[in-house]
Amino acid sequence: MQLNIYVPRDKEHLVLRLDEVAKALGRPKNEMVLEALERFLAGTKSQVTLPVRKGKVIGRMSREEIYGGRRLT
Repeated sequence: MQLNIYVPRDKEHLVLRLDEVAKALGRPKNEMVLEALERFLAGTKSQVTLPVRKGKVIGRMSREEIYGGRRLT
């Protein structure tokens, strides 16, 4: 899989520094970026907030009321 990202001019120094460090350590840049991304994601909560919209249903409904006998597999 490949991922191309846009790097703004004001962050160009990060890519230059990555080049330097990768060369000094003799490691591929992609491995270093993935390692850093993995650490970052491990330290953050993955929380998805779904939007709440006003609907026409007032109160609670059962799955049977919602799906009306349709076969759910």
